[in-house]
Amino acid sequence: MERQVHAVQRRYEEEVAPLKEKVLRLQMERLRRAAQRNMRSARHRNAYHDAQRAYETFRDERPPPRAEAPDDLKRRYRAASKRCHPDVVPEAYRAQAAATFQALESAYQAGHARAVRAIADALERWGFPTAPPADEGLDEQEARTLRRAVSGLETTIEGLQATDAYRAVRAIADAEDVDAVLRARKEGLRQVLAELRKRQARA
Repeated sequence: MERQVHAVQRRYEEEVAPLKEKVLRLQMERLRRAAQRNMRSARHRNAYHDAQRAYETFRDERPPPRAEAPDDLKRRYRAASKRCHPDVVPEAYRAQAAATFQALESAYQAGHARAVRAIADALERWGFPTAPPADEGLDEQEARTLRRAVSGLETTIEGLQATDAYRAVRAIADAEDVDAVLRARKEGLRQVLAELRKRQARA
């Protein structure tokens, strides 16, 4: 499943995402020209600003091309797993470690390199103690720090899962015929692109 998600994500980024970016850019440019022609129209200005935001959001959400090789991501995932696996931390920290481990595993399974890096970085910074705490039990300040770290990691993952790119990749990965879904998305975007180019030529 993990390999399938990675493969689909790579194909989506290489084949579908560039078309979608062109469509959003052309729509933004067309609406910008319309707003310039109708400078007094709030409707035209708002439509242009909405298109501009959609284009910029899509570009911001796209991961940089080949930013991190799958092998590098796997190494970071494994190193982070060893730091937070519930079986290797003291009893007092197991609940927090289990939550962190689950968040890390979910991010890695979904192919979210950014979330895996965020969790790995947090674990390098905070970590879990390797020796059991003193007899008085878990220090309250340490417990609060760990709870904040886990909560921050969960928020990061939820934010990533809310992105359009994540939803698109999950929908494609869950489909039985990945090739057919990718072809349909590309064809739909190509038709929109052709229509936008015709309008641009007429303008």
